[in-house]
Amino acid sequence: MIKSIYEYGELTVRIRGKKSFMLVKSDYDAMLGAESIQAALRRLEGTRYHPYISQMLIEEFNLGKTEESLTKAYIDEFNFVLSKLKNRKALEFFQELNRSLELKTITSIIKSIVLGVSWEKALEYTVPFGKIDSVTCRKLIEEKNVKNVLQLIEEESLAREIEKIMSETEDPILQGNMIELAINKHSSMKIWEKLTELKGRDKQCIRLVGIVIDISNMMATLRLKKLELKPDEIETHIIPVYYMLGEKEVKRAVTASNDAEALKVFVSGKYVDVISPLMSAYEVRKDLSLFEIALRRYHAKECERIFFQPFFHLGEALAYLYLKLYEVKDLIAILTGKYFNLPVDKIEYSLVLHQPPYPI
Repeated sequence: MIKSIYEYGELTVRIRGKKSFMLVKSDYDAMLGAESIQAALRRLEGTRYHPYISQMLIEEFNLGKTEESLTKAYIDEFNFVLSKLKNRKALEFFQELNRSLELKTITSIIKSIVLGVSWEKALEYTVPFGKIDSVTCRKLIEEKNVKNVLQLIEEESLAREIEKIMSETEDPILQGNMIELAINKHSSMKIWEKLTELKGRDKQCIRLVGIVIDISNMMATLRLKKLELKPDEIETHIIPVYYMLGEKEVKRAVTASNDAEALKVFVSGKYVDVISPLMSAYEVRKDLSLFEIALRRYHAKECERIFFQPFFHLGEALAYLYLKLYEVKDLIAILTGKYFNLPVDKIEYSLVLHQPPYPI
């Protein structure tokens, strides 16, 4: 106990303090009900986001720059946690998380090149992180040469796999999706490897990461089924980590005849309470995002539960960062919806925090 207080005493106090300043439902409602995008932005003036949006209030709104600025708020929180870690295994785990975020940036760059997206458009979803700053992102996207991007990938086996996907897959959309899945699989396995080395109460992180990996495997299976890929092709993109979603369950879903049959496998498992209520809606809409959003909302609730448990462990910092990331993504979704004049109910559909369990 004394060791836990030494390692996490300061971090616990700071994290719980930071969490108390997160937005609440009334903040979301005010932004959603704002008459204009500038009015929505002004709702953030009195929050911890003020330093990140103050410049945007006095200049013409730019969606890409707004996303970059808000994401900077998350990156600063991540780096704060990283700077406060005293436990060696916890630090190694977070360093692997840090690398996974860099690889997400690399993924966005490669997909932009493969799909022929301009820098101006790519700026809307390409988030600079770590060693890959906005100047590097722009340079690589404008060069339009994936080989230059691969030089940023230190992991040789991953670089080779991406090259293999590019040589064997002709369709640009499928190529981009396959590369994204390959990078996500690599990152998830590395993170899980470090995660299993954690001791004591730090092991509470396993649940939070395990659910995220389960979601990745479910959504990858369903989306690739929809694209009519063969079971062996889908299998290569499954992350071989199983938490609440069992290995046999995943294999049955992968070998199912179509996405509807794969869903029946998942609805009979431990995520039944999340998936089952959406089945009838899916039969009408045929939109897999229904399940992904509901699963993300479930994960957010599990992150909240961490703060009702004993103090002084890594799980609090990880849960806070997941919640902060959801909040930042929600803010970007709200502002994007306002920018394109989407109805409030369409914007709310994609949000994770302060929403009902099911997006219906």
